[in-house]
Amino acid sequence: MSKHIWGFWAGAALLAALSGCAATGQKAAAPVTYQFAPDWSEHSKSLFNQGPGVSAGTTSWWVPTILPRGTYRVIQRVDGKPQVVDGYRFEIDGNVNKEIHLMLPAAYSNVEALDEKYIIDVKPGTQ
Repeated sequence: MSKHIWGFWAGAALLAALSGCAATGQKAAAPVTYQFAPDWSEHSKSLFNQGPGVSAGTTSWWVPTILPRGTYRVIQRVDGKPQVVDGYRFEIDGNVNKEIHLMLPAAYSNVEALDEKYIIDVKPGTQ
């Protein structure tokens, strides 16, 4: 019985050592923060939740095609404040026959589209 316990602890120690080696790799880039134009709230448009997405853990969001032409970023309101959902953007080209569905991780709610001209990227250390 004690052989199994020692084997377990040896395996756990090896796993901890290997995961520690993986964490000492390249330093992660500092996250980009965003500032929003003072009137951003007037220009954001809600996306419509269409239920579960095609893959597990995702939700399908429908983009209304009546949005003005432009490139949009996906934002989420948390306690009334906007947060950019990194990596999710789309373009409206004026084609009303095209449907746009976004597959976002299921954790997101209160998702909206905001034209990029109302979002200002701030590089770390430039504020």
